[in-house]
Amino acid sequence: MDSREHLVVWLNDAYAMEKALEETLESHAKDAEGDPDVHARILRHIDETREQAQTMRECVESLGGSVSGAKSVVGNLFGTGQAVFNKPLKDTLVKNALADYAAEHFEIACYRALIEAAHSLGEDAIAARLTPILRQEEDMARFLEERLPMTVRAALAKG
Repeated sequence: MDSREHLVVWLNDAYAMEKALEETLESHAKDAEGDPDVHARILRHIDETREQAQTMRECVESLGGSVSGAKSVVGNLFGTGQAVFNKPLKDTLVKNALADYAAEHFEIACYRALIEAAHSLGEDAIAARLTPILRQEEDMARFLEERLPMTVRAALAKG
């Protein structure tokens, strides 16, 4: 496998990751309906996530590849499994916040790696398309980090 093929595989992985997280975020948005700020921010991030998946698809195709349906299915199953796992817990919002915060940092690492790979291969146009996505992930991670103390305190207050 040559370097460009590696980049295509990694972009495909990012596509599958975004598709899986979209479903997870939809579940988390429903869970957060009682907190208008969190609910609205998750809904906004769902739109961002959909756009990010589309960008990944376009980047893969610009390199002559196609997105992998099998990886998308596996990614979607992972996202659904997490949502189902969190549902019956009394501290669902805290669990969701932790999972989302971890996922955002994983995405940040992925996009930093993809940007580096794209630059290293002279694919500056792809790197330029990925940079705004990295900023969106960093913004969401900051939001979650700022909200975490309030989410924990609210869960503790409910008993």
